[in-house]
Amino acid sequence: MDFSYATGTEISSSNRGVKVSKISKWLKIIALSLLVLIITAVVAINSLINPNDYVADIEAVAEKNRIKLEIQGDISWQFFPQLGISVKQVLFSNDVINAGSIDELVVTAGLLGLINTNFDAENLPINSIKVVNGRVRYIAPNLLPIQFDKIAVSINNFSLNGDDTDVSGSAEIFNGLPLSIEATVAVQLDAQKLSRVKATNIRLRADQMSINGAVDADFTNSQIIGKLSSPSINMRRQIKAIQLNLPLFTIPTMSSPTALTDVYFNSDFSINPRGYSNYIHQIFIDGQQFDVTIEADQSTGNMDASVTANQFRLGDYLPPQGSPGSEIQTAAVFAPLALPFMLWQGNSQIELAIDEIAMQTFSVRNLYTRLAGRNNLIQLSSLNADLFGGQLNASGEFDLRNAQPSFSVQPQLNTIDLGEAFLALTGKADVGGQLTAKMTVSGNGKDIFTIQQSMLGMGQFSVASPSFAAMNIEQTVCQSVALLSGKSYSGSFSAGTQLGILQGNLRFASGVLLISDLSTAIGNLKLRGRSNIQMIEQTYQLNADAVITGSKSSPSGCTINQALQNQLIPFVCEGYFGPNGDGKPNCMPDQKVLGKLLQNTLLDKLGQKYLGTAGDQSTTSGDTAKDAFKNFFKKKLND
Repeated sequence: MDFSYATGTEISSSNRGVKVSKISKWLKIIALSLLVLIITAVVAINSLINPNDYVADIEAVAEKNRIKLEIQGDISWQFFPQLGISVKQVLFSNDVINAGSIDELVVTAGLLGLINTNFDAENLPINSIKVVNGRVRYIAPNLLPIQFDKIAVSINNFSLNGDDTDVSGSAEIFNGLPLSIEATVAVQLDAQKLSRVKATNIRLRADQMSINGAVDADFTNSQIIGKLSSPSINMRRQIKAIQLNLPLFTIPTMSSPTALTDVYFNSDFSINPRGYSNYIHQIFIDGQQFDVTIEADQSTGNMDASVTANQFRLGDYLPPQGSPGSEIQTAAVFAPLALPFMLWQGNSQIELAIDEIAMQTFSVRNLYTRLAGRNNLIQLSSLNADLFGGQLNASGEFDLRNAQPSFSVQPQLNTIDLGEAFLALTGKADVGGQLTAKMTVSGNGKDIFTIQQSMLGMGQFSVASPSFAAMNIEQTVCQSVALLSGKSYSGSFSAGTQLGILQGNLRFASGVLLISDLSTAIGNLKLRGRSNIQMIEQTYQLNADAVITGSKSSPSGCTINQALQNQLIPFVCEGYFGPNGDGKPNCMPDQKVLGKLLQNTLLDKLGQKYLGTAGDQSTTSGDTAKDAFKNFFKKKLND
């Protein structure tokens, strides 16, 4: 029994070995047959179908779609690891791409896809697309050309029937800064027309910056909705990186070392290219939140935008006070407000509301402005703000259609505290009072210096309770009167000058602010004058006439010689009001008029002492020679 059992087992194992050997033999035969079949197919395809014969047809199809295409290299079959076609040296361009090239384009297809596909537009037998070393020169309206180099694109699981397709790409811009994108994309064709593109898991990276989100474009209903966001980025460091590759791109000088080190955004949008579109953005800059809402309607051509914020520390992003370029950079900060008017071809309207704009030495509060325009012609219908204890209001017009932008504005200042203003702007508090002014000003130019030189305009102003701490005007007049009277003045006055209401007219001409019809008073001392202020050089000259209408300059002032009462005593004051000046004006009487007054005063004294004359009074002595001298002095005194 034991022998029989062992023998049966050996026979069974032998049978199984024979079967395995036969299966292995058949598999080898099948594999060899498939290999022969594949080789035969490869040889047949290469022999029967030469893809280079279709170059002209491919270029003609591209031309019908407004793409200029030129295939300079060979088109060859690729069989491993997948069946496909490789195209070398492809050149292309259209209305946007000025010049584009691809060293190699590889398109592959799965074998099962080739067997089961009906070869219609919705179900192409393409499995993957690969772009190797591409270059594109992109040109957009009103923008500088942008060159993309070392472009690489990989598309796997290619589908046009709504299935997910993996897309990735990379490139270099600005002489070496890297760009990359990854996304899962679903493309849907209906009746050979693109009906929907949905991109999820978008990860766009531009050097140190990145953007994440999703976009869904429904072309049947002309609707694109999406959500994009970015993590925090150190924009200052990113700008420096760009500068290394693009020396012409420079980072502006900013007062705060932490300015632009924490920037990110959240954005939701719904776009209808033929109808209503809505954009809601939250932009965060160094802890400051800006809410931006844009509504645009293509059917009516109207666009409304609003920008709101609690605070904007503008002073952090400007050069230190008094440094070169600070005025230009201040204006450049608000330049983005003009972009909607430049990019939108219809009617545009923007509202800007910021609770506080903090400058380096002062703040503007409750700022509200409203702009409306079309075709780069902008109307400023309202600008209101609280400034230096008073209010600023303005309206105007800005014309951006020409190479030299022009403007015409009507600013109005109400009860501006000059002490607060001068302390903030010049670092000195030697001027006080409440300024009220109304002007109309026009000009043109691209920078602050050209604008100042072109400014024309006029207006009126008044200052309530004006004061000037740098000098005592009454004391200066009393010292001049004493000099004219042949005496020395030893009286004392308090520091500074407190004037009555000061008013006058304003006029702008070629970078100069001209002030005319100046008038004010201190007791019996009446002051009239005119001044010119060089806005670029920050210098001024004041020509003033002092007239004393009583026997004393003021109840506590100096005594005035009768001969000098109601006489004009001209003064010339010069000074520098910039942040680096000492703020002390140089004031002195007009030398020519002073000489004449001194001459008359001296004659008066001589006449009183030797001839008994006083002013226009004379007596007759009976002495012919003496009377002749009296008449001579009388004539001189009355000249």
